[in-house]
Amino acid sequence: MPPLVTRQRVLAQVPYLAVGLVVFAGLLLAAFGYWRRGLVTIGAAMALAGLLRLLLPARRAGLLSVRSRGFDVAAYVFLAIAVVGIGLAIPPPAG
Repeated sequence: MPPLVTRQRVLAQVPYLAVGLVVFAGLLLAAFGYWRRGLVTIGAAMALAGLLRLLLPARRAGLLSVRSRGFDVAAYVFLAIAVVGIGLAIPPPAG
């Protein structure tokens, strides 16, 4: 495989990697006891995924591209709203 093709394939996964790193940061926050912040961070990652899928052409969206653009964006936005909503709706513990 020529190096240019390999480089293009790797660069196509950069948006997916960016979203994955934000999700990982959210999981770390949750693991260290900041689960509300972790959920909001994971929700922000889903919103980022939706934005990247909306703005990038399919060949540049990499693994963020699963179905049609409209379906992918709607799914990511729905997940973002749901995760952030759950994180913000649960009351903090008393004390």
